[in-house]
Amino acid sequence: MMKLKVTLFVVFTAVSLGIVVPYANAEERIKVCAEYKNTGKSYHVTANLMRGSELNQKTGSWNYSSFSTYAVIFWAQGQASVIELDWPQISVFGTDGSDQNGYRWELSKNSSGLCW
Repeated sequence: MMKLKVTLFVVFTAVSLGIVVPYANAEERIKVCAEYKNTGKSYHVTANLMRGSELNQKTGSWNYSSFSTYAVIFWAQGQASVIELDWPQISVFGTDGSDQNGYRWELSKNSSGLCW
């Protein structure tokens, strides 16, 4: 019981301090630093976080795993990266994922406008 209380306290504290972005049942837009692992180049962008089930519904397809979490980044008209996250939350410490072409990315919560 004590272990559960400590775990809940740590999770609540991390969420309230903004260290972890909890996943909501609806699409959520957050500012992230997206690093493309092949080049090491980073971009400060807005990512739309959603479950695969929501993404399937929006795209009218069954291309996405219903229980996975995805970050969708729109670059320009008709250009987007759909990144399946390895972990269902994005924190300031970074979460890895793969885009629709299998390329690796690291996304970290960042509202400052600077990527390091």
